[in-house]
Amino acid sequence: MTTVVNSVAAGSRVAPATAVREIRVALLGLGQVGGAVAALAAQDAANGFRFTITSALVRDVHRPRSVDVSRVPLTADPNDVLRDSPDVVVELLGGLEPARSIVLTALDAGIPVVTANKSLLAAHGDQLCAAAARRGVPLVYEASVLAGVPFLGTFRRRPLARDITALRGIVNGTSNYILSRMARDRVSFAEALGEAQRRGYAEPDPGKDVRGEDAVEKLCVLLRHFAHASVTPAAIECAGIPHIDEADLAHAALFGGVIRPVVAAEWQDGIEAFAGPAFVEQAHPLATVDGVQNAISLTTRWSGDLFFSGPGAGPVVTAATVLDDVVEAQQLAEAGSPLEVDPAVCETPETGWFITVPASALADETEAPRMLGTLGARVRRASPLDRRDGSIRQWLLIAPCSRAHIDAALAVVEAKLGCTTRAIRVLE
Repeated sequence: MTTVVNSVAAGSRVAPATAVREIRVALLGLGQVGGAVAALAAQDAANGFRFTITSALVRDVHRPRSVDVSRVPLTADPNDVLRDSPDVVVELLGGLEPARSIVLTALDAGIPVVTANKSLLAAHGDQLCAAAARRGVPLVYEASVLAGVPFLGTFRRRPLARDITALRGIVNGTSNYILSRMARDRVSFAEALGEAQRRGYAEPDPGKDVRGEDAVEKLCVLLRHFAHASVTPAAIECAGIPHIDEADLAHAALFGGVIRPVVAAEWQDGIEAFAGPAFVEQAHPLATVDGVQNAISLTTRWSGDLFFSGPGAGPVVTAATVLDDVVEAQQLAEAGSPLEVDPAVCETPETGWFITVPASALADETEAPRMLGTLGARVRRASPLDRRDGSIRQWLLIAPCSRAHIDAALAVVEAKLGCTTRAIRVLE
């Protein structure tokens, strides 16, 4: 396995002395990341490039800013952004509108676009890529997934390296921090989430992160990039982490693993994918990805498994990746950049399952495994009955089977024992 760790800080690049080249940038959005982009762009030219912000689109031009914008023309009118014919448009508005409309206008005008907006790409990627291909201009989005780990562009000009057949990853630092903190310090979900918010790792409204929506949008971007497939978030099985508790994490450790918020996909004869919490064996590289770190493992046809790890977010980290994207977009614009994807159907894979059976009616630790075995669900491991907090629970590891099979088997168990089971996937 080839591993790239903390690639954003892996070493400085020393460029040969060359004439400084100016790139004129129109900035959509001046929030945390947009402000960091403006601040970084204002620094002295580095590696042969100087960035000039021609305009910044904001909701309120009079609102006080945490960064110096005295040299940045602010506007609340989207039409002003393209009036000066910038070299590159950088979209950091987030959400779907007006981001979609402005990006389309820029692409239709033949202006390269850089975006960190995974929601926009997941929802309207087909339309945006078609517009970019129609005009032969690049749409660059390195910062939309694993913002601090520049790996997407690595494969653009390497046809053998990008012959990829599967991916496994942790792409949401908030959820990974919460589960890591719960497992390490034996605290509740609510306490770990509160700590993440105090440290700035989680938004005041963390819903998209903890429900898995952020991760599944990023998975759509990855499938478009590597599988050349158009898949919508609604087509991918998605689960969140709020139902995971300390006992689940403790029994995962008892079984020789951890629970991580993962995305996974394979494409051979078709695409199979899911996003959500999963049992990961300790031997897997993703098991050691802790806290707010992100990572992705790519299975290639010729180079084996490639592993990339590093910071997934943060204003300064994202800003550096965005400006690198600006340089790449300018260079790709000169060479042309056709973009092609095909609509795809996404199926759910057969995997193992990590099952929780909360049932006071269990006679002993053999009853649930015996019941599941008669229903065709082969039990690999079963815990002793856990009687903490006045309840009885048991955890089981099930051999790979389909979602339909395990759901049907658990429905029978629930009906017989009068309980509600929980099942998360095993990362195979």
